[in-house]
Amino acid sequence: MIHGNKFFTVFLLSAITIMITVAFVFWGIGPADNPTVSYVAQIEDEKITLDQFWRAYDNEYKRLRNQDQSPEDIEKIGLEDRVLATLVNRIVLRIAAQETGIRVTEKELQNEIMKTEYFQRDGVFDQNVYERALKLNRLSTREFESSVRSDILISKMSNLIGETAELSADELKILDSMQEENKDQLRAIFRSSKSNQTVQAYIESIKRQMDIKINRDLIS
Repeated sequence: MIHGNKFFTVFLLSAITIMITVAFVFWGIGPADNPTVSYVAQIEDEKITLDQFWRAYDNEYKRLRNQDQSPEDIEKIGLEDRVLATLVNRIVLRIAAQETGIRVTEKELQNEIMKTEYFQRDGVFDQNVYERALKLNRLSTREFESSVRSDILISKMSNLIGETAELSADELKILDSMQEENKDQLRAIFRSSKSNQTVQAYIESIKRQMDIKINRDLIS
């Protein structure tokens, strides 16, 4: 079973939220290959449409508002740029994962879907609930499961990169100076932060090897 990982939060919210939200963003109304669609970004042969971007933006805006952040505060963080970067980074990681040879088994896919509360009744996966949820969101099983596979790939790649992170000499020195009962919590904080930095650094390095076009004017 694929478990949620602590390094994935740099790109994603929770495993469940991302699996549902991103699928609805990328498999919404209208064909992705419509020649009249405007593209906010193109990463190699994959494109992020303007419609996909604004749906992702609206989802993130609502999430921040639900956390009691004001419209003024949201405006200050440059949400458009943050959402676009997240969408681009996801595709970059997924392409890198595929080129690395990382794969998702049918069992992993099944476990990820079955453990999602959104598709459960009384704590147990319900096939009827699953199919009805997809139908309500105008998603086919094939489309949704393709998106879930992508999420798992990204999670695996993030884990793989994050595991290479090492604590600095200063961080190790701080840990050595602390009482034993506080070490584990601080060590987890240090490792999570360092892993996030390592993943982000990897993304930035791999971007330089990819053909990426950004149409920033479309969202200004």
